Amino acid sequence: MKLVRAVVREDEISDVFEALVAAGFTGAVVKIRGRSYEALLPRAVIEVVAADEEVDRLIAVIMSSTRAGRPGDGKIFVLPVLDALRIRNGERLIK
Repeated sequence: MKLVRAVVREDEISDVFEALVAAGFTGAVVKIRGRSYEALLPRAVIEVVAADEEVDRLIAVIMSSTRAGRPGDGKIFVLPVLDALRIRNGERLIK
């Protein structure tokens, strides 16, 4: 499994979520910092954990919903997920 972390413009969050849901990725989390600075564009971080075979499609969905072709469109990071557990029942999600 991989964690895909996308840093996008804050005003594009709804576009990204609509695209993710339409593509079947429903477990996304968004993080927004409460403080903004005049010199910087407001950013949000969207995180999705996906199976290895789904990562390329997930990246394509995020890029197609946020790419405007200008500086500041954002970044996508892909990180390995070493372990995952469901809090409700302690089930280990990575075997």
